[in-house]
Amino acid sequence: MNRSFWAAIPQTQHQLQQLQDYLLKTIDLPDQPIHIKILKLLQSGGKFLRPGTFFLFAGLGPNQDTSQLLAGASAQEWVHLAVRFHDDVSDDKLTIPHLGQDRQQRNDIYAGDYLFTRYFEEILKTTPSPADFTEHLNVVQRILSGHFDQLQHRFDLTQTVPDYLTEINQRTGEAFRFSAQCGAKIAGADAEVVSLSAKLGAAMGNAYQVAQDIQLTFNDAKGLLARLQNGQYPLPVILALNQASIQRLLMKQQELTLGDIKSLQAQLDATAAQEQLQRLTAHTHELLNQLPAGDPRNDIQRFIDQLVKI
Repeated sequence: MNRSFWAAIPQTQHQLQQLQDYLLKTIDLPDQPIHIKILKLLQSGGKFLRPGTFFLFAGLGPNQDTSQLLAGASAQEWVHLAVRFHDDVSDDKLTIPHLGQDRQQRNDIYAGDYLFTRYFEEILKTTPSPADFTEHLNVVQRILSGHFDQLQHRFDLTQTVPDYLTEINQRTGEAFRFSAQCGAKIAGADAEVVSLSAKLGAAMGNAYQVAQDIQLTFNDAKGLLARLQNGQYPLPVILALNQASIQRLLMKQQELTLGDIKSLQAQLDATAAQEQLQRLTAHTHELLNQLPAGDPRNDIQRFIDQLVKI
């Protein structure tokens, strides 16, 4: 776990450390390659954003049953990691076909499938109603739909900003939305707070994704090169897709070079992307200010500040 990210929110930092210890103890697979892959991912220094969101919004409710909260937070991380493993397959990160590639992709698929089962196993520990369980199924479907949309837009030079916003709302926004909603609901917050938590979680997720896209586009040339070679366009690139010079560069696809990336970056409008982020961040603050005043809201404010920092 990335402890420095959570340093300003020590209670959540402590909860997430307990969560990591719990997750590491509960992984017990007979297939060693897959077992090791999952352990390495858990120990890779990730920020635990989804379970962190869950714990933060759980602070809005009166019921602080440790085992229930731990199970709910675990479910959020398991579904996130499950999707990540499947993403590794769909991204085709190994470009030269060989036996090792086939084995790695198979292991990633099995690891993702296994983690989806762990997701539902942890959810059952929170004693959901039939309606709650149906909602969990629907959420997984909506998150996957966002990833399907992302695949459909690979190398799509006609992709628009509304297309992009719809996709990230289904993918990142939905993941944060449900983490926030689950935290508040499992902790027994009243219905109005649960509903508001869901709206704020979605807004936070969307703002976070845009901030990540801006950071990648202007500060990580190698990362941007990999994304563009895979046909995935971050927001600052989509904002410039109507420019012929940008389209000519992107049409090179896997033939793009770091030199091309520097040329591309020089043509992009950082201000326009920042304005999109400012609008999304302003929306999160409007929703945040509707939550009950107190330490939980203050901690959520600190978290939002961290999420959108570039």
